[in-house]
Amino acid sequence: MTRVPLDRLQPALPASWFRDPSHHARELEALWYRGWVAAAREEEIPAPGDWRAVRIGSQSLVLFRAGNGEIRSIHNACRHRGSILCTGESGRFERNRIVCPYHAWTYDLAGQLVATPRRMETPDFDPRDYPLHPVAVERWGGFVFVCVDGRPAFDPPKGLENYALDRLRIGKRVVADVQANWKLLCENFSECFHCPPVHPELCRVVTAYKEAGAWGLHPEYSSRLEYKPGATTLTLDGTSRLPPFAALTAEERKTLYRAEMHLPNLFLNVQPDYVNSHMMFPTGPESVRIVYDWLFEADRLPLPEEDLQHYVALWDVTNRQDARNCEWQQQGLHARPFDHGWYVPQEFDAHRFAQWVRRGLAAATTLPRDG
Repeated sequence: MTRVPLDRLQPALPASWFRDPSHHARELEALWYRGWVAAAREEEIPAPGDWRAVRIGSQSLVLFRAGNGEIRSIHNACRHRGSILCTGESGRFERNRIVCPYHAWTYDLAGQLVATPRRMETPDFDPRDYPLHPVAVERWGGFVFVCVDGRPAFDPPKGLENYALDRLRIGKRVVADVQANWKLLCENFSECFHCPPVHPELCRVVTAYKEAGAWGLHPEYSSRLEYKPGATTLTLDGTSRLPPFAALTAEERKTLYRAEMHLPNLFLNVQPDYVNSHMMFPTGPESVRIVYDWLFEADRLPLPEEDLQHYVALWDVTNRQDARNCEWQQQGLHARPFDHGWYVPQEFDAHRFAQWVRRGLAAATTLPRDG
């Protein structure tokens, strides 16, 4: 995408949009339930019958692997009287049957009702009329995406084919609850104007970030060094302990860092020898849960603990810094006279994200559902 700085200050999204519960419900309806949301890694559901529950806003979903190996998803709700079917975070459907814990209505892995124990017979009941509610599923790069409402066109990030993300596996996972609105995390990932004061460790290896996101946008900065001399990947000291991914081109091996987003919730920090991914899930108007994964080629795992920490350390401290600053921003957005912020020229991607939010809300025609 073209890197063109803004030619003037642009108003940021209204401050109330980062804290108001009714507006949060509108965003869930317009942006989260109608689009493709990264929900899990395929490796988390390895065998037929394995399942994993995820929550997107108010919606509880279950991802599971069917007998033919296909990954499917259903709403976590029994067709009888609405009880959730899966009460934990993950598990396995015994005998390939989904059994409601309340009245034991039982479904197969195609979502069809196959048993209703102890129900008195009535002539109007046909089990074919009560399948579980399906959820659309797509797969890309080893990630499983779901769409709560409908099946819109799926448009994943481009240009990462040689990184073979689908062949990578989780070497380290960190789950964090952050007290900030989800849009603040998206804006933060979209700009590096904040990098010099917030990320000294990152700026030491990505030296271009010392220019607060102006690198490559102005001749004064474009001729300066982009990375620390001798760096081969993004670690605290810029050194690698693994070779680059096998299929990378010479140019991709020299590209030490790529940042990619799939809105609304997947962020990718892509290096030549590992990937740090973020899957973000809103837990309220002022809170999110973020799943941070460090992904490596499967045949490199498990890494020795010293090598694993070598790769984890930089993004771990950077992610914590970002979360802390977004929490501080969330607190400041409660100031009564603060109507909205401003985007400066090099925050063009944050402005582009804000325009995406506005377009999505404008396109929505239905009101939030109850609950």
